[in-house]
Amino acid sequence: MATDTKERNFEEDIEEYLTSEEGGWLKATDKQSFTYIEDGSYQTWDNHGYSDLPGHGVDIMTLVDYVQTTQPKTWGLFEKRCKTADPTRMFFKAFQDAVSHDGILHVLKHGFKHRGLKFKVAAFRPESGLNPKTERLYRKNCLRCIRQFHYSATDTRNTVDVVLDVNGIPLVALELKDQFTGQTHEDAIRQWKLDRDPREEAFRFDSRIVAFFAVDLSQAWLATELRGEDTYFLPFNQGSNGPGVDGGRGTRQTPTAIRRATSGRMCFRPTPCSTSSTATSMWRRSRRHLSTRMDRSR
Repeated sequence: MATDTKERNFEEDIEEYLTSEEGGWLKATDKQSFTYIEDGSYQTWDNHGYSDLPGHGVDIMTLVDYVQTTQPKTWGLFEKRCKTADPTRMFFKAFQDAVSHDGILHVLKHGFKHRGLKFKVAAFRPESGLNPKTERLYRKNCLRCIRQFHYSATDTRNTVDVVLDVNGIPLVALELKDQFTGQTHEDAIRQWKLDRDPREEAFRFDSRIVAFFAVDLSQAWLATELRGEDTYFLPFNQGSNGPGVDGGRGTRQTPTAIRRATSGRMCFRPTPCSTSSTATSMWRRSRRHLSTRMDRSR
């Protein structure tokens, strides 16, 4: 899908902040995989990423590298049990089975078991810094910002403007609209409702992405499940005078260039102590929305 020049500039502004030192995310494309280097940096592998398993909504090379790096003994045992089978493919199957059975939120928080082996696919922030081991594991989360994310194996033209993933698992998706192109967050909401197939693996409920955002220069709205025209969006704004200050709806009004540059700060800014707190916060908010919806359906 063609992207308007001004909308593309908005994407660039969001990406620039998120991938800055303050933002804490790593810049990537959906055709790149990242592998951890002991000095805390990553090696980038082109022509891999989500294209290794088209339509399955996971960068399996990055995910497997996280497991190998943080759980080497468990991975070694798993490889031995695979014998002649490809361990990467076998791990994907085990991961997918766990997600299908328990949901991605459960797998993110608790990990999953496969033939007696326990795997963790992400590390949440420790309650304190007293345990250096848990802090090191937490710091090895690979947080990436991906623009123009291809989500379908069959329709390769359509993309999502920005996706945030954790260890190769896409969790947050943003459709961005710029009022100067004649579109607002309402157009992004319609795009999520009408142009995105909820049967795609990346969009299926509690399978991959847990937060779907519709964002323009002044407002941000959030849904936790795509259900076509029945998709329900909630405001994710901080108020016209900023967080914690009485004011009107939306977000703080500033000149256009500043609004573009600060939209990422308003919605996705991590706390100073960790770059993963953004994703963690979204998971928690999503879980609350999911729990409320499940309670209502009983």
